[in-house]
Amino acid sequence: MTPPPRTAAVPETTTDPSDNTTTSPWKPTWSPGHTRPELPPLTVVHDPHDDYAFMAAALAAHTPQTGRITVHPTPVASAPASLAHDLLRSMCKHLPLAGGEDGTYWTGSTETAWRALAAWMLALRIHHVIVTRAHRISSRHFEHLFALRELTNIRLTLLCHGPLPPVLAAALAVLPHEEVHTVAAPTPAPPPAAARFAWWEADGQYPSHPDEPCFLLPARRAPGRGELEAAACRLGRTVLPLPAAGRFPPEPDEPTALLAHRLHARIAHPVHAAALAVRVFAAQTDLPARTGRGREMRIPSWGVDLLEAARHFGQLEGREDNTSLPRLRSWDHAAVTEAAHACGLHEPQAPGPKRHAAPTSRSRRPDVARNSAGGTPAPGRAA
Repeated sequence: MTPPPRTAAVPETTTDPSDNTTTSPWKPTWSPGHTRPELPPLTVVHDPHDDYAFMAAALAAHTPQTGRITVHPTPVASAPASLAHDLLRSMCKHLPLAGGEDGTYWTGSTETAWRALAAWMLALRIHHVIVTRAHRISSRHFEHLFALRELTNIRLTLLCHGPLPPVLAAALAVLPHEEVHTVAAPTPAPPPAAARFAWWEADGQYPSHPDEPCFLLPARRAPGRGELEAAACRLGRTVLPLPAAGRFPPEPDEPTALLAHRLHARIAHPVHAAALAVRVFAAQTDLPARTGRGREMRIPSWGVDLLEAARHFGQLEGREDNTSLPRLRSWDHAAVTEAAHACGLHEPQAPGPKRHAAPTSRSRRPDVARNSAGGTPAPGRAA
């Protein structure tokens, strides 16, 4: 079956419909009266006896490389953002560790989590989502799932291993759907395009192993062997070579592929992942990445999906300029630095001694504004 074409993540305008320069942020809200009739029908699989054959079929259907993912919701996790986190993990995306500022923010930022999820799904061509244990997810999770389906045009399959939740039964009364009571082999999906970077092969090791190889952030000149050896002594780890900034070939060599997989797997926020990718292959902090003569730089294959996800995220935030990578706000820079460390990326030279200067106020990430939905981010932020 050929996957359906991806839809553009363009939120509704907030001003005159003829003026497309200002858009409103997408929110994961849904009501039956706004369902698009052209969506694929919802599929509900009834498994009242918790037959393992149903679960085995769902596991076999998990093939991210062909646009189909299976997610097992975290038990008793009812926070509105938790199902989005589980779906992100099913696409090989690791969230910041719990306990830190970033981890705490992701836990409470429902809209940021669902926008990030939608952006990745659009960029990575996910067209079918299978949710097991769907009879245990909350009514808010159903609302967010249906909103995600409306936005991304995905085929949604729900495995209910018990009685249908009241909220799902009510939704089925108004949604086109099909009910399944037997196990069927997953429909074969077409192979991924040969030119695509295999992001789904990312190593699941997170947090990083203390002894894993690391990299130096590329500069305009590739470091020599002596510089790599000195950096290895300073960092206490093997330092793998990367091309000089602006000289990355379309297809990655082995060290570059290892780093690209880390960028895809260890950074859940699309804008942060894209910003670090541009820093790596172009030594620049925003787009368009240009050469010294002003020509736009070719994006290597491993960076294409990262930059596309960032553009989708900007649209979902309601940003006016969606033609390039959204600019980082002051509080995003620290998160990008942490992401670089998580991916084993270090500055070419050790930082110099700190100067003794008068203390200054530090720009901090806005607090999460909590509400009945479990918390929403401050308006217009990128992280």
